[in-house]
Amino acid sequence: MSIMTAFTNTTKQAVNIGGRTIHPGETREVDARFVPAAAQVNRAIVILYINFSITPKYFGQTVVQPNTAARLPIIHFENPNKADAGAFQDKIFEELLTKKIDEIKPFFSELTDEELARLSELEAADQKRKGLLSGIDEELSTRKAERDLTPEAFAKTLEGKDESDLQVELLAAGDNEMKLKVIQEALSKLKEQQ
Repeated sequence: MSIMTAFTNTTKQAVNIGGRTIHPGETREVDARFVPAAAQVNRAIVILYINFSITPKYFGQTVVQPNTAARLPIIHFENPNKADAGAFQDKIFEELLTKKIDEIKPFFSELTDEELARLSELEAADQKRKGLLSGIDEELSTRKAERDLTPEAFAKTLEGKDESDLQVELLAAGDNEMKLKVIQEALSKLKEQQ
C-alpha cells in the first residue's frame, strides 16, 4: 500500500510523477515516494536514536556517546518519503529490547509516552517479560499522575514537613515550575511561623 500526497505543479510544463501527469498549476494525488519532501519537513521528523556501540556516533554537529540517546532527524537513517517511513524507530526499540531489564529502564526517561507504549507493544508481541511490562506501566502511570497533579494537591503533600524535608523536595522537583513555586511558598510560610 502506498501513501498518497497532494502535489501541485508550479512549473510551466507538465510533470509526470509515478505514472500520473500533472499539468502546470494543477494539483493531484500522487504516490508520496516519488515526491521529494522539503528539507524542512525531513528535519522536522525526529526519532530517538540510541547508540548501542562502544564508540561515539557523529551526526553533523551532534555526537551520541555510547549507551546514550539523542533525538535526531529521520533523514540520517531512512528516506522519509517511502511508504514504511518510521520503521527505523522500531529497529532501535527492538535492539533495546534485546537488553536486560536493568539496562532498558534507564532509557525510560528519554522516551515519550507514545514511544513507551510502542516499546510495551513490541515487548508484549515478543518476549512478554512481566517485569519490563509492569515497569513501563508504572512509568506511564507516574507520568500521568505528575501531569494531573494540581498545585493544591501538591501543597497538601508538603503539609507537616520541616525545612530539611522541604529542601529535599526542592531538589527532587528538578525543573518542574509548579512544584518549585509551591515548595518556595511552603518554605516562606514555614519561616513566617518561626
